[in-house]
Amino acid sequence: MSEVPRFDVSVILPFGDDEEFVGIAVRRTAEHLRALGLSFEILAIDEDSGDNSHAVLALLRAEVPELRVTHAPGRGRGVDAGAARAQGTLLVVSTPDVAAATLDGVGDACRRLLAGEGDAEVALNRYTVSHRIRGLAALRGARLVGAPMHRRLAKRLQVRNLSVRVTGTPGVGASGGVTAFSAVSRLRAFGRLG
Repeated sequence: MSEVPRFDVSVILPFGDDEEFVGIAVRRTAEHLRALGLSFEILAIDEDSGDNSHAVLALLRAEVPELRVTHAPGRGRGVDAGAARAQGTLLVVSTPDVAAATLDGVGDACRRLLAGEGDAEVALNRYTVSHRIRGLAALRGARLVGAPMHRRLAKRLQVRNLSVRVTGTPGVGASGGVTAFSAVSRLRAFGRLG
Protein backbone atom coordinates (compact mmCIF):
# COMPACT_ATOMS: atom_id res chain seq x y z
CA MET A 1 0.00 0.00 0.00
CA SER A 2 1.39 3.36 -1.02
CA GLU A 3 1.56 6.23 1.48
CA VAL A 4 1.00 8.77 -1.32
CA PRO A 5 -2.71 8.72 -2.26
CA ARG A 6 -3.51 8.36 -5.94
CA PHE A 7 -7.10 9.59 -5.53
CA ASP A 8 -9.07 11.96 -3.34
CA VAL A 9 -11.64 9.25 -2.60
CA SER A 10 -11.82 5.46 -2.62
CA VAL A 11 -15.40 4.21 -2.52
CA ILE A 12 -15.80 0.76 -0.95
CA LEU A 13 -19.00 -0.89 -2.13
CA PRO A 14 -19.33 -4.44 -0.75
CA PHE A 15 -21.92 -6.49 -2.64
CA GLY A 16 -23.49 -9.91 -2.29
CA ASP A 17 -26.54 -10.73 -4.34
CA ASP A 18 -27.24 -7.13 -5.32
CA GLU A 19 -27.70 -7.26 -9.10
CA GLU A 20 -30.73 -4.96 -8.94
CA PHE A 21 -28.78 -2.20 -7.15
CA VAL A 22 -25.06 -2.55 -7.88
CA GLY A 23 -25.10 -1.08 -11.40
CA ILE A 24 -27.19 1.92 -10.42
CA ALA A 25 -25.01 2.44 -7.32
CA VAL A 26 -21.77 2.47 -9.33
CA ARG A 27 -23.17 4.77 -12.00
CA ARG A 28 -24.66 7.27 -9.49
CA THR A 29 -21.54 7.24 -7.33
CA ALA A 30 -19.32 7.99 -10.34
CA GLU A 31 -21.62 10.78 -11.55
CA HIS A 32 -21.81 12.31 -8.06
CA LEU A 33 -18.03 12.33 -7.48
CA ARG A 34 -17.29 13.62 -10.99
CA ALA A 35 -19.71 16.51 -10.43
CA LEU A 36 -17.81 17.36 -7.24
CA GLY A 37 -14.51 17.43 -9.14
CA LEU A 38 -12.94 14.73 -6.97
CA SER A 39 -10.54 12.10 -8.26
CA PHE A 40 -11.78 8.67 -7.19
CA GLU A 41 -11.85 4.93 -7.56
CA ILE A 42 -14.81 2.65 -6.91
CA LEU A 43 -13.94 -0.68 -5.34
CA ALA A 44 -16.83 -3.10 -5.80
CA ILE A 45 -16.01 -5.91 -3.38
CA ASP A 46 -17.66 -9.29 -4.03
CA GLU A 47 -18.80 -10.95 -0.82
CA ASP A 48 -19.67 -14.34 -2.38
CA SER A 49 -22.26 -13.07 -4.84
CA GLY A 50 -24.22 -15.81 -6.57
CA ASP A 51 -26.35 -13.72 -8.90
CA ASN A 52 -25.62 -11.59 -11.99
CA SER A 53 -23.89 -8.75 -10.12
CA HIS A 54 -20.58 -9.44 -11.91
CA ALA A 55 -22.25 -9.33 -15.32
CA VAL A 56 -23.85 -5.98 -14.45
CA LEU A 57 -20.49 -4.59 -13.33
CA ALA A 58 -18.75 -5.91 -16.46
CA LEU A 59 -21.21 -3.94 -18.59
CA LEU A 60 -20.28 -0.74 -16.70
CA ARG A 61 -16.51 -0.92 -17.10
CA ALA A 62 -16.39 1.15 -20.30
CA GLU A 63 -18.70 3.81 -18.81
CA VAL A 64 -16.97 3.89 -15.40
CA PRO A 65 -13.22 3.37 -15.88
CA GLU A 66 -12.70 4.15 -12.17
CA LEU A 67 -14.40 0.84 -11.29
CA ARG A 68 -12.34 -2.03 -9.89
CA VAL A 69 -13.97 -5.33 -8.93
CA THR A 70 -12.29 -7.61 -6.43
CA HIS A 71 -13.18 -10.35 -3.96
CA ALA A 72 -13.47 -10.49 -0.18
CA PRO A 73 -12.71 -13.70 1.72
CA GLY A 74 -16.40 -14.00 2.67
CA ARG A 75 -19.60 -12.26 3.72
CA GLY A 76 -19.03 -9.24 5.91
CA ARG A 77 -15.35 -8.89 4.93
CA GLY A 78 -15.79 -6.44 2.04
CA VAL A 79 -14.93 -3.29 4.00
CA ASP A 80 -11.73 -4.87 5.32
CA ALA A 81 -10.73 -6.12 1.85
CA GLY A 82 -11.58 -2.80 0.20
CA ALA A 83 -9.69 -0.72 2.74
CA ALA A 84 -6.60 -2.86 2.21
CA ARG A 85 -6.71 -2.19 -1.56
CA ALA A 86 -7.79 1.47 -1.48
CA GLN A 87 -5.50 4.19 -2.79
CA GLY A 88 -7.46 7.33 -1.90
CA THR A 89 -6.98 9.95 0.78
CA LEU A 90 -10.51 9.25 2.00
CA LEU A 91 -12.54 6.05 2.21
CA VAL A 92 -16.28 6.14 1.57
CA VAL A 93 -18.13 3.00 2.66
CA SER A 94 -21.69 2.33 1.55
CA THR A 95 -23.91 -0.48 0.29
CA PRO A 96 -25.39 -0.83 -3.21
CA ASP A 97 -28.99 -0.26 -2.10
CA VAL A 98 -28.10 2.99 -0.30
CA ALA A 99 -25.72 4.29 -2.97
CA ALA A 100 -28.33 3.56 -5.65
CA ALA A 101 -30.86 5.72 -3.79
CA THR A 102 -28.94 8.81 -2.65
CA LEU A 103 -25.48 10.08 -1.83
CA ASP A 104 -26.67 13.29 -0.18
CA GLY A 105 -24.10 14.49 2.32
CA VAL A 106 -21.14 12.48 0.98
CA GLY A 107 -19.71 15.45 -0.91
CA ASP A 108 -19.94 17.77 2.09
CA ALA A 109 -18.35 15.13 4.34
CA CYS A 110 -15.50 14.67 1.84
CA ARG A 111 -14.90 18.42 1.63
CA ARG A 112 -14.79 18.79 5.42
CA LEU A 113 -12.41 15.87 5.91
CA LEU A 114 -10.12 16.94 3.05
CA ALA A 115 -10.00 20.40 4.71
CA GLY A 116 -8.83 18.79 7.97
CA GLU A 117 -12.11 19.10 9.89
CA GLY A 118 -12.08 15.77 11.73
CA ASP A 119 -11.07 12.21 10.99
CA ALA A 120 -14.36 10.57 9.99
CA GLU A 121 -18.06 11.18 9.42
CA VAL A 122 -20.76 8.55 9.78
CA ALA A 123 -24.33 8.89 8.53
CA LEU A 124 -26.02 6.01 10.31
CA ASN A 125 -27.65 3.48 7.95
CA ARG A 126 -26.20 5.34 4.91
CA TYR A 127 -22.43 5.83 4.65
CA THR A 128 -19.13 6.27 6.45
CA VAL A 129 -16.34 8.60 5.27
CA SER A 130 -12.92 8.29 6.90
CA HIS A 131 -9.34 9.32 6.30
CA ARG A 132 -7.76 6.16 4.90
CA ILE A 133 -4.49 6.23 6.86
CA ARG A 134 -6.06 7.31 10.17
CA GLY A 135 -9.00 4.93 9.91
CA LEU A 136 -7.25 1.89 8.45
CA ALA A 137 -6.57 0.22 11.81
CA ALA A 138 -10.26 0.51 12.71
CA LEU A 139 -11.28 -1.17 9.46
CA ARG A 140 -8.80 -4.05 9.57
CA GLY A 141 -10.47 -7.30 10.47
CA ALA A 142 -13.94 -5.74 10.50
CA ARG A 143 -16.80 -8.12 9.76
CA LEU A 144 -19.65 -5.84 8.78
CA VAL A 145 -23.03 -6.83 7.37
CA GLY A 146 -26.36 -5.08 7.09
CA ALA A 147 -27.89 -2.01 8.67
CA PRO A 148 -25.70 -1.92 11.82
CA MET A 149 -22.54 -1.57 9.67
CA HIS A 150 -22.15 2.18 10.11
CA ARG A 151 -22.90 2.18 13.84
CA ARG A 152 -20.19 -0.46 14.28
CA LEU A 153 -17.79 1.52 12.10
CA ALA A 154 -18.43 4.64 14.21
CA LYS A 155 -17.60 2.73 17.38
CA ARG A 156 -14.47 1.16 15.85
CA LEU A 157 -13.24 4.60 14.72
CA GLN A 158 -13.97 6.21 18.09
CA VAL A 159 -12.10 3.49 19.97
CA ARG A 160 -9.03 4.55 17.97
CA ASN A 161 -9.37 8.06 19.46
CA LEU A 162 -10.40 9.59 16.15
CA SER A 163 -12.64 12.63 15.87
CA VAL A 164 -15.89 11.23 14.46
CA ARG A 165 -18.98 13.20 13.47
CA VAL A 166 -22.14 11.06 13.57
CA THR A 167 -25.47 12.00 11.97
CA GLY A 168 -28.80 10.21 12.09
CA THR A 169 -30.22 7.88 14.68
CA PRO A 170 -30.06 4.07 14.77
CA GLY A 171 -32.93 2.54 12.80
CA VAL A 172 -34.20 5.89 11.53
CA GLY A 173 -31.65 6.93 8.90
CA ALA A 174 -29.82 10.20 8.64
CA SER A 175 -32.84 12.45 9.17
CA GLY A 176 -32.01 12.74 12.88
CA GLY A 177 -29.75 15.25 14.54
CA VAL A 178 -26.03 15.76 14.34
CA THR A 179 -23.72 14.76 17.13
CA ALA A 180 -20.00 15.46 16.98
CA PHE A 181 -17.78 13.15 19.00
CA SER A 182 -14.13 13.56 19.73
CA ALA A 183 -11.66 11.35 21.54
CA VAL A 184 -12.68 13.06 24.79
CA SER A 185 -16.37 12.31 24.34
CA ARG A 186 -16.18 8.82 22.89
CA LEU A 187 -17.52 7.10 26.04
CA ARG A 188 -20.60 9.28 25.85
CA ALA A 189 -20.88 8.25 22.18
CA PHE A 190 -21.05 4.58 23.10
CA GLY A 191 -23.97 5.25 25.41
CA ARG A 192 -25.89 7.21 22.80
CA LEU A 193 -25.22 4.88 19.86
CA GLY A 194 -25.61 1.58 21.68
